[in-house]
Amino acid sequence: AALPEDRAATCDRLFRECVDAGNPADACEQRRQYCLDPNYQPPAPTPTDEERRRLSSLLRSARPSQATRLRYDLGELARALAAADLPHDWSLVVDTLCGSTPPELLAQRATENAWLNLWPALRAEFTPETFPGLHEWLEKIRRDAALRKIPGISPAIADALLRDAIRLLGLLPLSPPQTLARVAARHFGNSHALDPDRPLSNLVLRDLARRSGVPVPLRARARRELWETHGVICDELSAPVLTLNLGLQGDDPLVRLVTLAQSTGQPLHLSTRLLGAATWSAITPPPRVFVCENPAIVALAADALGHRCAPLVCVDGEPKTAAWLLLRSLRERGADVYYHGDFDWPGIAIAGRVVMELQALPWRYDIEAYIHSLKAPGRDLAGTPQPTPWSPALRQAMIDHSQACDEETLFDDLLPDLKQPLPSAE
Repeated sequence: AALPEDRAATCDRLFRECVDAGNPADACEQRRQYCLDPNYQPPAPTPTDEERRRLSSLLRSARPSQATRLRYDLGELARALAAADLPHDWSLVVDTLCGSTPPELLAQRATENAWLNLWPALRAEFTPETFPGLHEWLEKIRRDAALRKIPGISPAIADALLRDAIRLLGLLPLSPPQTLARVAARHFGNSHALDPDRPLSNLVLRDLARRSGVPVPLRARARRELWETHGVICDELSAPVLTLNLGLQGDDPLVRLVTLAQSTGQPLHLSTRLLGAATWSAITPPPRVFVCENPAIVALAADALGHRCAPLVCVDGEPKTAAWLLLRSLRERGADVYYHGDFDWPGIAIAGRVVMELQALPWRYDIEAYIHSLKAPGRDLAGTPQPTPWSPALRQAMIDHSQACDEETLFDDLLPDLKQPLPSAE
């Protein structure tokens, strides 16, 4: 706190209070001087003649030093103590002069040393080949000291947590995806080991966020999406994929469910659990599946075509686990995937991931389609430009025109492709 304007008077009062409390006057005066001038350095005590004589005798010097301060080499002093058959291990010397170190202080020092040794030991044992960015991840955890703030944490517990996290991060992403509880039980013997409130979960998510270039998630939805991006399913029943007339054939409960919905021409949500339980080797997909970004396209298609619509899947923005599972399964069974989305940078980024992951083909989603979309109502194009490897000129055209176009406004252009005969549902 700032001192009052009459600084000298305040410091004098502190001096008197110090003396009244029974403290030595010279120590109180030093505090007073420091109060007046924060740069003040208290003088070192002048050695007495007896102290000079004893040090000279111990070191076998010709005569006592007359210097204001006594300086000596610690190695030389230790040899002199040993020659005099006196304790020369410095821990013993300190104990002899000052008394034994309290056990709690020794324990504190041991703990601090263990924390200091933790990080280099892990860096030496786990090389960057374990997973890219491992040492960067460790250094960030060390710097922010968040691990040390966990109640009841110790270096040994921290070491075990970090080793568990490293082991799991070396396995991610998982393919095929697995549930969070199953991963936790299989690798750590506890199905709740990766629950959101557990330190291990936070350690793993910190690196997954780094890999994905996003902030460490604080909300449940963001955590779930980050896990699912790396093949870990937090909930088999949430975030289903929206479909219309998938046109599957074969002997499987999924086929029967899809066929029933197709007979009514109604959209159908399929959960991760349902898709994961399907026997895909017994299922024949249609030769071509159209994929859109926005649910409104599915609703418009169902209104316009009903059961006559071509197979249509909606990823509803960034594809979730159910969408990836369905689309990968369709591709593995031979279906071609055609993708369309918003003509904006987030939509382009999603398209890039779908094209790369599934070798999808653009569905009226190239430079020609974009130039045509400029005739429709649009909005300002904002955000960071993304690559468009399926149509290299598209990126520059979007930058030049700086106009975004939502997928829904282009439905009339998509409709003719959805009007095609389907294999009969059986």
